[in-house]
Amino acid sequence: RRELQSLRRSGTALSRDQSIVADFTLASLFRDPQLRRTLLLCLTMSLGTMIGFWGVSTWIPAYVESVARAGHLGNPARWGAIAGVLFTIGSIVGYIASGFLADLVGRRGMLCILFGGALMTTPIVFVWTHSPAMIAAAACLNGAFTLGQFAWMAIYSPELFPTAVRATSVSVIFNGARFVSILGPFVAGFMIMRLGGYRTTALLFSCVYLVALCAIPFLPETKGKPLPT
Repeated sequence: RRELQSLRRSGTALSRDQSIVADFTLASLFRDPQLRRTLLLCLTMSLGTMIGFWGVSTWIPAYVESVARAGHLGNPARWGAIAGVLFTIGSIVGYIASGFLADLVGRRGMLCILFGGALMTTPIVFVWTHSPAMIAAAACLNGAFTLGQFAWMAIYSPELFPTAVRATSVSVIFNGARFVSILGPFVAGFMIMRLGGYRTTALLFSCVYLVALCAIPFLPETKGKPLPT
């Protein structure tokens, strides 16, 4: 990097690959059009993952409790805890399955399954099931997609960026979205109060998965390809 920076100061024109190495990593990511485009598409998907989880899935135990309380079932908090445990079990299955899916159907195929599954299972949890037991079972399936999809950032994003900016790009994709998604629980809580329940808010927030799905066709398939240097 120091050698390339010295060459640049001497007036030597650097190639694209050399400029990426010579620049500060964040500057390279946003200055190079191809890297910037890839980064923004990945951030779109990362925001879908983060906002979907923090704005929708984290409310599942409270939602199950409210259903149990409305049905006058004993110990509503117990139903919320059961839903939380089943959701976590599902998420572990999703984490493990994501690696196999990436090798079986490719990285983009894995993303379509994860985001599409999260989009479809959200109404199953919040609209189409009505007893605490059924909602808790549906939460297990939902967890496999909504929380399990966090695995894509470790699988796919490192394969999209060259060595000089790989660690920085993965960090920006993961942590940049976290800074934005912190607003999810606050906004979702406000909407739950204003809209009078969990269902409408969950369905509205689940639209972020649709936005994430729209980004997938614009990214390359990296299955079986060497890491960019």
